[in-house]
Order: sequence, then structure tokens, then C-alpha cells
Amino acid sequence: MIYTPELIKSTAPAVFATSPSPKMSSRYEFVPTFEMIDKFMNDGWNVTSAVQNGRGDHARHMVRLRNSELPQVGDTFPEIVLQNSHNGTSTFSVSAGLYRLVCSNGLSVPTALSESFRVRHMNFDQAEVRKITDDFVNKLPTIGKSVDRMMSKIVSEAEQVKYVQAAAEIRWDGKAPKSLRIEDILKPLRDGDKESNMWTTFNIVQEKFTRGGVSYQGPREPHLSEKSETSQN
Repeated sequence: MIYTPELIKSTAPAVFATSPSPKMSSRYEFVPTFEMIDKFMNDGWNVTSAVQNGRGDHARHMVRLRNSELPQVGDTFPEIVLQNSHNGTSTFSVSAGLYRLVCSNGLSVPTALSESFRVRHMNFDQAEVRKITDDFVNKLPTIGKSVDRMMSKIVSEAEQVKYVQAAAEIRWDGKAPKSLRIEDILKPLRDGDKESNMWTTFNIVQEKFTRGGVSYQGPREPHLSEKSETSQN
């Protein structure tokens, strides 16, 4: 589905803001989201999603764009993910995204496969951003090649377990819950994710860690029982 300006405005009005929030200081540089989108649209990209976190014309928002000239790679379309705000809640950022048809779900690309950039709303140089976006678009097709390699790499059950263990250590900062069941993390949610390749494994684990759906017992609060007893006395 391609979003028209009218549809974008109905779901993410902050995209069309013409000035920053009046609460921002004079040092704050306004980054017009729609001008950035217009740049991509002139290069053949179309908005396929626009969402906003909060109300008003300055809230944080995210826009996803897709280029029909870029080929589908397996179950995946490459996308551009643009995020911005006009009230200081986020920087202006552009990164790569991948839209998987198997789950109709947009997930982020692992950092090893792509590049991203953020621009603070201070000393903002629009000409510099335009150059960065041009370079970014030129490099985006390489993501498809990386995904293709991941899809062709078959991983064993032992390798999958090792990957989940390493991911859990990162997710919980070295303190992964002991009750976390690896088999629950690796269990696919849909038939399209039953292949044992590196790409499918990555997506299964990322979805479970970011969107939930796995039960486990978290650590108890230290001295909780002592606090309870004290409050009863």
C-alpha cells in the first residue's frame, strides 16, 4: 500500500510540521521531515507506512519507504526507515529496514548488514544530510546480497542454541533469566519460519526478544521478603 500525502497526514501529522515546538530553544534546528521524504520520493521511493508516537504536530514519528525498482530477496523487501521529531524527543535518523512478507512485519536490519546515521537538531546542515542520504541509497542494495547469503547458510541445532544463548546475554546484560527456555525462543510462530537457515533463525529470535511471547521467571527484587515483613510490623 502506497501512502498519499493525505493518508500520511491522517496517521502522522508531525511529518508535515513547518516549525519546531515552541518549547524548543533558539539553538534547536528544525529538520523538516517531509522535505527529507520528498528527496527519497524523487529518487523512486514511496511511503508504505507512517506512524506517530503521541499527538500534535511535533511528536516523534516513523516513516517507512520502499522502492519498486529494488528486487525482492527471498521473503524480504528492503526499506528505508526514517525517524524524526520536532520537540526534542528524538534525533533525525535514517536506517535500513527489511519487510518480511512471511509475517507482514517490519524488523530492523542487523547492524553488520547496513549503515545508519543520526543528525542532532543542533548545527543541522541540510546539504550534508542530502549527501548522506544519496550515499545511503546507493549502498542499500548490498543489504539484499547479505540477506541472500544468510538465507543460504544452513545452521545446525547446536549453532541455533549457541546463538540464542549469546543473544540472551546481550538482551539481559549478562544476566539472562535461568528459567528462560531456549526451545521456546527457537519455536517458530508461523510455517514460513520453519527453515533452519541463518536468516530465519535471526528473525525468530529478534521477534521473540523485541515483541515478547515467551514466558520466564524474572529475578526477585533483593530483600523483598524483609521489606514485606517490616511493613507488617
